[in-house]
Amino acid sequence: MILVVDTGIDDALALALAVRHPRIQLEAVVTSWGNVALDLVNNNTLRVLDWLGAQDVPVVSGADRPLVGAAIDAGHFHGQDGLGGARLPSSTRAVLKDGVDYLIERLMAAPGELSLVCTGPFTNPALAVQQEPRIVECVREVVVMGGTAQLPGNVTPVAEFNVAADPEAAAIVFDQTWPITMVGLDVTQQVVLHATDVRRLENESSTEAVLTREVTRYLFEQRAMESMALHDPLAVGVALDHSLVTVSRGPVHVETRGECTRGQTVFDLRPWALQPPSNTRVALKVDALRFRRMFFETLGLGRFLERAQEQR
Repeated sequence: MILVVDTGIDDALALALAVRHPRIQLEAVVTSWGNVALDLVNNNTLRVLDWLGAQDVPVVSGADRPLVGAAIDAGHFHGQDGLGGARLPSSTRAVLKDGVDYLIERLMAAPGELSLVCTGPFTNPALAVQQEPRIVECVREVVVMGGTAQLPGNVTPVAEFNVAADPEAAAIVFDQTWPITMVGLDVTQQVVLHATDVRRLENESSTEAVLTREVTRYLFEQRAMESMALHDPLAVGVALDHSLVTVSRGPVHVETRGECTRGQTVFDLRPWALQPPSNTRVALKVDALRFRRMFFETLGLGRFLERAQEQR
């Protein structure tokens, strides 16, 4: 698996899931501006991986802006540094350069072997396709956390952040023939981490417990939120186990021109749009309890999940 991230709070937890799950071999992490600026994303990604003991996973710096227009960010949600002020040690490593070239070279070198999981803006894979269209035939599959098929967006009434950040790039990614699964906002919002879940980790000193506490502290303590959605971890989970979600096949079109609808993901279910059969799968439902169990158990925190379920 190669992860393409804009490391904020939920990306950090997605990295933890990818590093710790025994069936995932994390080849590299490619970064993008998104939740915060690229230099902060690079720093956050290195800090999280190093904290998890994954210093052998290279971090490759990617796009610092969208294909068109000015960059947006989500610092209002993830905090000024993008990790909610998480108290994690600084990294002594440096990022590698040019994530787009890395994606092209790595995918071309291992046809059919690598899954690409994108939890930030789609700019890096879009640029890679533009520069080397043959990677479409080389990737095993693409899983994206982005868009929404059934519910309102979180940036505009119709647009989810990762797509709204670069609609032109998202349109390129969805227009390819590679197998792609969209894990949208309407599905990821069904899987949540509760503040009470994290409070149960208060006295735990494991690497995973500390990471979970630190990256969520801003939301649960300073902003007094009761829960947060596990958007990005779910995308990693779906890449690992497609049975976690119920999907429907059909093309997804990204609106790039509408005055009020720019960034909308339009899921086309008209019968004639399904011929020939689409390679795009859109998640519509999720087995939230089973994914939470996967997440907690992979991070070595399964006993806290069991206690939470008993109390509810």
